[in-house]
Amino acid sequence: MQEIISQALIQLRGAYRYRWYALLAAWIAAVIGWGFVIMMPDTYEARARVFVDTDTVLKPLLNGLAVNTDVTNRVNMMARVILGRPNLERVARETDLSQRAHTPQQMSALVTSLSNRITLESGNGSNIYSIRFTDKDPVMAQRVVQHLLDAFVEDTLGIKHADSGTAQQFLKTQIAEYEQRLHDAEERLADFKRRNVGLMPGQTGDYYTRLQTSLAKLDELHAKLRLTTERRAELNRQISGEEPTFGLFTGSSSGGETSTSGPIDAQIADYKRQLNVLLLQYTEKHPKVIAVQETIAQLEAQKAAEKKAHSKDPPPLPQNRSDAAAMALDINPVYQSLRIEMSHADVELAELKQQIGEEEENVKELRSRVNTIPETEAQLTQLNRDYEVTKTQHQQLLQRLESARLSDQAEASSEPGRFRVIEPVTRPLVPIGPNRLLLMSGVLVAALGLALVLAIGLNQMNPVFLTRAMLGTITGLPVLGAINFVESIGNRPLLRRDPVLLGMAGGGLLLAYVVGVGLANPVSRLLHTWVG
Repeated sequence: MQEIISQALIQLRGAYRYRWYALLAAWIAAVIGWGFVIMMPDTYEARARVFVDTDTVLKPLLNGLAVNTDVTNRVNMMARVILGRPNLERVARETDLSQRAHTPQQMSALVTSLSNRITLESGNGSNIYSIRFTDKDPVMAQRVVQHLLDAFVEDTLGIKHADSGTAQQFLKTQIAEYEQRLHDAEERLADFKRRNVGLMPGQTGDYYTRLQTSLAKLDELHAKLRLTTERRAELNRQISGEEPTFGLFTGSSSGGETSTSGPIDAQIADYKRQLNVLLLQYTEKHPKVIAVQETIAQLEAQKAAEKKAHSKDPPPLPQNRSDAAAMALDINPVYQSLRIEMSHADVELAELKQQIGEEEENVKELRSRVNTIPETEAQLTQLNRDYEVTKTQHQQLLQRLESARLSDQAEASSEPGRFRVIEPVTRPLVPIGPNRLLLMSGVLVAALGLALVLAIGLNQMNPVFLTRAMLGTITGLPVLGAINFVESIGNRPLLRRDPVLLGMAGGGLLLAYVVGVGLANPVSRLLHTWVG
């Protein structure tokens, strides 16, 4: 550290030899700098503050019904728009600021300068916006800020209505387009259904579901047919083995009807009711109808036989044992019950065979259309999907249009985004710059620094040995002694006046600084008034 200090002192002693050159350079630099500072024009700042009211009473009431308009984002966007180059060019023309530019290059530079000198700030969450502009002409500064404020308010309100109208017009255009697409989709779907009647899936499902259901139903019918066939065979066996164990030549002593005629009449009436119901659904050639008619005929024959057996004139006695057995079977109630069950089994067999035939035809038809029906179903699915997508989009567009209309009406009623100017634009009377005290102080410091650098530089260009140690270090030789400098008698008065003159020159520089600081602003205004 001591070595560094010693070297610094040696450099300063060497630079002191060129003190007058350094002082002259300081004077020249300071005078030029101060003159430049004095010639700088005053700058005036015009400002305005506006409050944007973004709250509305209808906002919570319309939540979910109308479009939530973010007024703050809209204002922020408009703040960026008014600082755009097109808007700044318009401001320059409307305020006559463009008269300062005479060429396109100058106009471009003017707009760039205008953008740099405009400040648009917003408070943190306070919705207060501040517009500021600086210019050498206070009237021009006021005029520019006033135009910016008008543009900020009017364009923000204008863009709100323009956006709403544009959005509604766009939605109407899209709705009309989707209505046409929806109509076309409906026409295609209706035409496809007309051309493919019988090939489309019904309530039972698609092709493979219908085929699987038909196959399962066919298996079930075959199983019922086997059971019914076995039951009929068993009934036939029982009828063949029935013996006339009772009821031979029995009848009423009074010649009335047998006691079994009542149940036969009830059965006949029941079958006739079934026949009437079947005739409402089928023709007379249907197997169910034929089987019921045969059963009714058998019951009526049985009833007639019983009446004949119990008439007053007794029937002739059977000639042999087989005739007696046949007559006994005819009047045996067990035999008759088995015959009725046999008739039921025949009816059920006929019905099952009919159903099996129909179901086999259905399965055959489905299998013959194994390529046609799935393709038709796929086309129908695609048409339905396109129709549903178009219909859903159409409904959403209608809902958005209603929301946009409701939002527009709500904004017109509540007037969100109202602007209140809380600080109007006024003509600035006191300049805000330049800060000549700071600038002139900086010029003085810079001039002194230049003088020091110049003196050190001259010393480095013309070095001398100032100490014996320095001489020994550079030459590498031992220094045996030193001879002091002795000034002649004629130069001694000049040497005595040198510090005084140096102090007067330095003091004059400081005095010029003080005077310049005091007179800088008045002299600057006087000069610009005279020049202007």
